[in-house]
Amino acid sequence: MRWGYYAQRLLMVVTLLAAAALLPTGHGAGDRLRYREGDIARERVVAPYDFRVQKDEPVLRREQEEAGLAVPPVYVVDTRAQADVLNRWSAFQDHALALVSDVRVSPAERVARLKALGVPLEENAADALAAPGRARKALGAMGGWLAELVQSGIVAEKKGGFILGYRNVTLREGETEALAPASRFLERKEALDRLAQRARELFPNDPRGVQLVVGLAGPFVQSTVLYDRAETEWRRVQAQGAVSGVIGTVKKDELIVDANERVSREAVQKLRSLRNLELAKSNQSEFLYPPVARMLLMLLFIAAFATYLRMELLAVYRDNGMLAMFTLLTLAVLGSAVGLVTVAGFSEFTVPLALAPLVVASLLEKRPALVFTLVVAVLVTAVAELRAPFVPVAMMGGVTATYSVSRLRHRWHFVRAFFAIMLANLAAILAWDLAQTATTQVLLRDAMWGGLNAFLSTMLAFMFLPLVESLFRLTSDITLLELSDLNRPLLRRLQLEAPGTYHHSMVVGSLAEAAAEAINANSLLARVAAYYHDIGKLAKPEYYAENEPASSRSRHEKLTPSMSALVVKSHITEGLELARKQRLPRAVLDAIPEHHGTMVMAFFYHKALETDPGARREDYSYPGPRPRSKETAILMLADGVEGASRALAEPTPSRIRGLVQRIIDERVRDGQLDDCGLTLQELARIRESFIPVLTAIFHVRAPYPDAPKRAGRESDTRRDA
Repeated sequence: MRWGYYAQRLLMVVTLLAAAALLPTGHGAGDRLRYREGDIARERVVAPYDFRVQKDEPVLRREQEEAGLAVPPVYVVDTRAQADVLNRWSAFQDHALALVSDVRVSPAERVARLKALGVPLEENAADALAAPGRARKALGAMGGWLAELVQSGIVAEKKGGFILGYRNVTLREGETEALAPASRFLERKEALDRLAQRARELFPNDPRGVQLVVGLAGPFVQSTVLYDRAETEWRRVQAQGAVSGVIGTVKKDELIVDANERVSREAVQKLRSLRNLELAKSNQSEFLYPPVARMLLMLLFIAAFATYLRMELLAVYRDNGMLAMFTLLTLAVLGSAVGLVTVAGFSEFTVPLALAPLVVASLLEKRPALVFTLVVAVLVTAVAELRAPFVPVAMMGGVTATYSVSRLRHRWHFVRAFFAIMLANLAAILAWDLAQTATTQVLLRDAMWGGLNAFLSTMLAFMFLPLVESLFRLTSDITLLELSDLNRPLLRRLQLEAPGTYHHSMVVGSLAEAAAEAINANSLLARVAAYYHDIGKLAKPEYYAENEPASSRSRHEKLTPSMSALVVKSHITEGLELARKQRLPRAVLDAIPEHHGTMVMAFFYHKALETDPGARREDYSYPGPRPRSKETAILMLADGVEGASRALAEPTPSRIRGLVQRIIDERVRDGQLDDCGLTLQELARIRESFIPVLTAIFHVRAPYPDAPKRAGRESDTRRDA
């Protein structure tokens, strides 16, 4: 059991199920009632029962704030503070009068004893009070003045005729309560200023008398009317609660808004009230069932797509990297649907579902891209609770996206895909809206959403493609184009260090490309795989026939057949190691061992049998595996016919045809093509595509007149393929 392999698969399934359960999708009927003022109603909405129309939340909050601010602050007359002020003044007045009237006390002693009466006096005020006449006059007048101030009321804060920003306040005195103007009350500074004015009137020519009054008043002027914060806040809360949140009622079966009608402000308020009631009626089971239902839907779609892959594309089904790519794309499309429709409130026509087929078709082929488009379109509609029009629009855009990148050769081909997807989206949206007799404004609005869909799809695919290639070791045509550059360091090394192998790879690339085009396989992958299939020969290029000078003897003549077989086989392991160091994609890397499959090195094997009849065939066979894709099978055939064609003394078209047929028949009889999926019809097309290419390469030249006649020399038939 490969626990890690199956754990990865389980993690992908769990991730998709968790996404289906936890994503903040719509709320069924509640989401159906979500509109904004000016929107066009998608369907007719009739009241299912009587209900009250609630005010808009901002309006209700504003009215509540206004109601709270309309409540004036509550102030309470502090009778204890009033009595305390008057009692303290009366006691001070009696002691001060008795002290200044006592002729036995000297002035200095009088000042000291006045300061000791418990009322803090400044030095000037105490000196002024020491004069008996002035003292009796000031003390006599101060009592009435203080009583008048206390009766008016002294508050802690008052600005510009307002108390706490209010022109009137609620005044509570005992059990009575009344609204009092703020101008009635005095702030402490106002009270002291009023006493100073009275003192100037009482002592017009005696500044020390004015100082005495102000000095005496300071300790006795204090707040006698206090702000009751708790009572004020409570009354304001009560006032806010008294604001009605209802602006009307709707009767059962009353029409709220008709289909394709502009939603008015009044209709929005009715729909919002109905939606809030629907959500408030939801109980625990209603919150539990939708996530479970979405998880079951997700599980069904996973099973359906996995069954398709297992029956039709077994190699993809067994590859966790490719399954992870499908998982990531499903999450991306599902997340964008929830984000754009449920959260942002956009139309479902903006969901960039074409992102999935763009990426899949760029990395695999059209079949899985088309099936995945169908599966994801239905899945997103069900899980994200989108409207039915999303499916045909998404399918049109997805199918168009699949074919728009079937021959992706340049980055700017994404621009071509953008316009193709946009036109497909617009056609599908136009067909749907016309069937619904939509207005011109609705048509223009939906067309804008369709254009945004195409832009988001191509932009996200352009960003996703290199990320997916890097994470899951997949290969797009753009990456293959970059690898086909003959100036890349690895190909330059091959050209300089193993020129024969380089030329052989170029010819095999031409053959493989022509054959792949003949059967609609990936011709670019076949050509690039041919360029790199023999890079392992860079380790020992001189041991391979195509790199040996014509006049020199083969190095294998000095080696035993078993050693020669080991040297030749080593170019597979050396090539794989070099390819991994160069971070070649897996599709190219797989071609290195598969282009030989498990074929036997016939030359060395038969040579070994001459000296050792018991030589094992397996020791002279390549390690494999056999070709598992049409592209690597084509590479095997192209490699074989190219090497065999060099051995032809007279490469005429008829001989080339017979050679190609013989090579293909040998590979078929040997079982090398059993795992690649090629049909007999496709093999016939491959054969016919090889012949014109080989004929053009190995055409017979007429001898020059002055060239001496030479006997044809048979070419060395030793080859590694």
